[in-house]
Amino acid sequence: MCYTIEVIAEQGGDGMKLAVISDIHSNYIALEAALISVRREKPDGIVFLGDYVSDCPYPQKTMEQLYAVKEEYPCYFIRGNREDYLLAHRRNPEGDGWMRSSSSGSLLYTYENLTERDLDFFASMPGCMDITLPGCPVLTVCHASPAKTKEWIYGHASQLEHYSSTIAGELLLCGHTHKTGFYQAKNDKRVIFCPSVGLPQDEKSHARITYLDLIAGKWVPRMLPLHVDNDAVIAGFSESGLLDAADIWAKCIIRAIREERDYAAQCVTLAWHMATADHYHGNGVLPEEYWQAAAKKLGVI
Repeated sequence: MCYTIEVIAEQGGDGMKLAVISDIHSNYIALEAALISVRREKPDGIVFLGDYVSDCPYPQKTMEQLYAVKEEYPCYFIRGNREDYLLAHRRNPEGDGWMRSSSSGSLLYTYENLTERDLDFFASMPGCMDITLPGCPVLTVCHASPAKTKEWIYGHASQLEHYSSTIAGELLLCGHTHKTGFYQAKNDKRVIFCPSVGLPQDEKSHARITYLDLIAGKWVPRMLPLHVDNDAVIAGFSESGLLDAADIWAKCIIRAIREERDYAAQCVTLAWHMATADHYHGNGVLPEEYWQAAAKKLGVI
C-alpha cells in the first residue's frame, strides 16, 4: 500500500511543474548538474525515486546536497533497494558478510561513509507514495514497483497491467531500471520509467532529469540532458578509496560511466555462471577469481 501525502497550496492546476530525480548512486557531480537544471526550471517540487547512494564515491556529498535542497523546495523522497540494503546492514551487520571485496565492498564503503542521521532519513522514507497536489491528478511514485523496492517490471506487460489496476494515481513513476520507458495500460493509466541521473544506461542518451508539466489536466513528461564531468566522477574512485574497497565492481561502474552500459550486472551474472559451472557452493560473497575471470571476458580489465 502506498503512503499518501496531500499538499496544501494556494495555487495549482495547469502550470504546475515537478522535477523527478532518479538513481543518483552517490554521483554527487551528476546531482549538482541536476540541481542546476532545477534552479533554472523552478519547479513546484522535486520527486526523488530512490537509490541515492552506493556505487560512486563520496556518498556523504550526495547526502549534504539532499539535505540542502529539501530546505529549498518541497521534496518527496522514496526509498530504493540500495537504501534497504544499508538499513538491513544496520539491523544485522554480521549477517550479510559484507567485506572489502568485489561482491560487497561498494556497499560496505558506502555504509562506512554515512551517519546515523543519513540512515534514519532513509528509514523515514516510504517505498511508495501517492502525491496529491491541488488541482492535479494523483501521482503515484515508487522506486521499482508499488510493492517492492527491487522488482523488474520494465517490459513486463502483465505486471504493468497489475500495478496499474492497484494504484490511486493516474500516472505511476518508476526508477530502478536506469532506462526510459513509457507504458499505456488498458485502464488508461500510464507508467513512466525515469532515466538515471547518476548512472545512465539508456544507450548513449547520457544523464537526464525528468520534468512533469501539468497540461490540460494531465502530467506530461519531458527529459532534459545534463552536462556531467564524468572524468571528475571517475577520478574520485581512486582518491576516495572506493576502488580499493570494491575492486572489480568499482571497475565495472567506471566502465559503465564511460560507456553508459550496465557492466556491473553483466559481470556479476557472468561471475556466478562461471562459479556454478565450477560447482562453487559458497555464500553470497563470490571468490575474487570468478570476478576477475568475468571482468577479463567482458573486457573490463
